[in-house]
Amino acid sequence: MFNKEDNMKILKNKLYYIPLIVGTLLICIMSTAFYPAFNPKPKELPIAIVNMDEGLETQGKDMNIGDTFTDKIRNNKDLNETVDFINVKDKDALQKGFDNNEYYSAIVIPPHFTENATSAMRSEIQTAKKAEAKAKAENAQADLQAKVASGAIPPQQAQKIVQDMQKKMKDMQKENANLLKPIAVKKGQLEVIINQGASSQAAAISDKMLSGMDDSINKIISQQAVAQLDKNNIKVVASDMDAIMNPVTVKHTTLNQIKDHQGNGMAGMLLFTPIWMGSLVTGVLLFFAFRTSGLVTQGERLKATFMQAIMAAIAAIVSSILGVWFITQVLGFYMPDITQTTMFIAISMFGFIMLILGVMAWLGMKAIPIFVLLLFFSMQMLTLPKQMLNEFYQKYVLTWNPFGFYADGLRELIYLHKDLTLNIPVLVMVGIACFGFASSLLAAALRKHSTKRAEVPT
Repeated sequence: MFNKEDNMKILKNKLYYIPLIVGTLLICIMSTAFYPAFNPKPKELPIAIVNMDEGLETQGKDMNIGDTFTDKIRNNKDLNETVDFINVKDKDALQKGFDNNEYYSAIVIPPHFTENATSAMRSEIQTAKKAEAKAKAENAQADLQAKVASGAIPPQQAQKIVQDMQKKMKDMQKENANLLKPIAVKKGQLEVIINQGASSQAAAISDKMLSGMDDSINKIISQQAVAQLDKNNIKVVASDMDAIMNPVTVKHTTLNQIKDHQGNGMAGMLLFTPIWMGSLVTGVLLFFAFRTSGLVTQGERLKATFMQAIMAAIAAIVSSILGVWFITQVLGFYMPDITQTTMFIAISMFGFIMLILGVMAWLGMKAIPIFVLLLFFSMQMLTLPKQMLNEFYQKYVLTWNPFGFYADGLRELIYLHKDLTLNIPVLVMVGIACFGFASSLLAAALRKHSTKRAEVPT
């Protein structure tokens, strides 16, 4: 039997009370790591507006539906809480912006938009005006003939009046030749472009917000058309009402469409955890190979550091080739260019391994919790577009987190169909590899070799 004093010994052990703190601390840390997924709300999603509408002068007034429509959506408070509308001058500039991932979507208004969108209304007005003018001319001619028949106007004077009327009619027709040309009824076409490859979530949100554009702009134009027709006291037959009430169609175009077996646009996240964990295990094993090799002199440690880097490069290349083969051939993930994607993953994995070695060279096993926390703090961040993260993550995490650049590099290769170049993601990966190698060399030169077995997990 245990006596009371034995039972109380555990109460004197400090480790007995640590779970009270550790449990709470881990809950807070892990909750913070997954904070980006807590009710994410889009803010300032960049959407381009290309308004090339040249407008039209009708009945002595300038009309530009493109300007009216863009002003209306810019003044929409609900949209402004979510969207940052950016003016773009033409389609060439828009394409350049898409290439640089500056916009998730775009609204394109063509040059003849007002002309086409109002063509049905203007055709009805023109037809009515022509019929009215013809009726007036026929009435005048009948009135003149009646006066000649009654003797009120001599035939010679009537002939002169007819000649004057014909000349006046020709002059009016010449002066208003453009207005009298038959108006071809066409529908205005608004184009909504979604850059799906830039971010599947942002593209889905943009598409949902812009899906009602046809109803909105048709309502604006049809209200103006009804007002004009009512002002001119023009009645429209039922068969022509559709062209008046629905003068605009919306063309939906999807750029860089995400294909089947591409992880629904989540390659950055799906190909991050296995690569990072593979890099972490490789880095730890190379670290212990260094620590347990009995390297005493500074020269031995420096040579071993170079050997570490060589093995890290070989491991990164082999792991990337075999890993991509497994992901594509066994798991069925579709990569447009397997070779370039494999090269980028190899460069990234080498950078990650060297970063791990560079930190562990100074901290040893104490660095492992840091790397694990970095994994958890990055996972949720990589699933969301920048504009759906809170301000803290945008300013203080995305700007330096190498995993964000890794995800960007994969997105450009897999979803945006770009070639592997010395772009920012590649340069960042090379940069962290250089940092890790320099840190390892510095530690090898300055730190003495430790023979403590505490460096090796039991």
